[in-house]
Amino acid sequence: MTGLTPVHVGLVGHIDHGKTSLARVLSTKVSTAGLDKHPQAQERGITIDLGFTMFTMEDYLVTLVDAPGHADLIRSVVAGAGIIDAAILVVAADEGPKVQTGEHIIVLEAMGVESVLVAITKTDSATAAAVHAVENRMRAIMAETSFKTVEYARVSAVTGDGIDSLKAKLLTILRPKRRDPAAPLLIPIDHAFLVRGHGTVMTGTVLQGRLRTGDTVELMPQGAVARVRSIQTFGTEREEASAGDRVGVNVPEIHHETVHRGDYLCSPGSMSLSDSLTVDLYVSPLYRGSITKRMVLTATVGIPTVTAELVPLEATERGWVVLDRAEGPNITAALLLAERLPVPVGSRVLLMRSDLPPTQMRVVGSGQVTATHDTLRLLQKHVRVGRVQRVRATDVLVEGLATRRESAELLINRVVHTPAGVQGRLVEAFGTKGVMVAVFDSMPTTGTDVLYETYTEEEYRFGRRD
Repeated sequence: MTGLTPVHVGLVGHIDHGKTSLARVLSTKVSTAGLDKHPQAQERGITIDLGFTMFTMEDYLVTLVDAPGHADLIRSVVAGAGIIDAAILVVAADEGPKVQTGEHIIVLEAMGVESVLVAITKTDSATAAAVHAVENRMRAIMAETSFKTVEYARVSAVTGDGIDSLKAKLLTILRPKRRDPAAPLLIPIDHAFLVRGHGTVMTGTVLQGRLRTGDTVELMPQGAVARVRSIQTFGTEREEASAGDRVGVNVPEIHHETVHRGDYLCSPGSMSLSDSLTVDLYVSPLYRGSITKRMVLTATVGIPTVTAELVPLEATERGWVVLDRAEGPNITAALLLAERLPVPVGSRVLLMRSDLPPTQMRVVGSGQVTATHDTLRLLQKHVRVGRVQRVRATDVLVEGLATRRESAELLINRVVHTPAGVQGRLVEAFGTKGVMVAVFDSMPTTGTDVLYETYTEEEYRFGRRD
């Protein structure tokens, strides 16, 4: 494996469309987490967890990431999408694209995957006309996506027809992501287990940095520090791994039952925990719901998936101001997590409505983390609405901003504006019932609303009401 360029290829598609069968035909080595061994998977005959298998192809060491196709297991697809360089989207020739086919396309787009190979599978179970029709349908669907490169192959995992052609086309779309071997170590963990006589082994993909046997690493969010005894890639021992490598890391000082998917192995002290994020988001054009303040979502941040609240934001000279709702497609928001997580800045984020049935579009949008916060304080805008009571020669009388003279006097010299944006200033109190004299850049008419805005700074956390 020395000298080969590591790439990760996601294997996605609707349930029973032949992903795992295709992985068996392509792969020469299966990791401990490969070709789903979960008892429920064996019983139901479906993939319910991420599976990892390997084969070599010219100068590449290809890791296949087999993700489940069942609608209830979409978060595992999202977890896999975060580490892949390209994807194979399987579509059965005897069924054509289904609901989860479309959902997986959206997830791949949302997580920044740029290259896709559409594999029309089970060609041995369909007529040539049916195969041709399914491919044409997929070409029409993929023409509406943002993928930079899309190729097509027709295959049968049963007869082996088309496998060589699929590999040749896969070569044309492989573009390894740029990863930084000089950065602090970062490995998102997807599986952990006990090996008798060796202790805990954690598996994952090195997103950045280097790892050597004997190195001291930290497990986050637990904060446990331990030494690396050994490193393997699909059963082959190695002294060192770097960004892009798929590895199993033997860390016997950490108990395997304390390790969870989405934890990170990292350089000691390089990560911190946060439950408040600022994110730049793209709202999916297929999402039909509203984006409202404190809407509850399922958020996948890197690999971990947690419940979160979304708070739309507007950038002003004063700072970030909370909005009651936001219109897409591009918005900035605070993401309030139900638990503290290790979140690298730049992590991909996928937001879903898990309360919706799989027959509806559940993907709300996607984006990137731009900042993490120990404490997140945001500005809440309060608007008092008055009305032009009378227009005079050089000023107007405004009612409704105060109820008595004493409170009106407190507003002298405050800036106000009309709904059209015409700026004004309150200059004096008039009478005893809170009416005020105001001057404007452009004289408003009688009955025009006059808006006086104030701001308060408030701390925002998940579940804390405003």
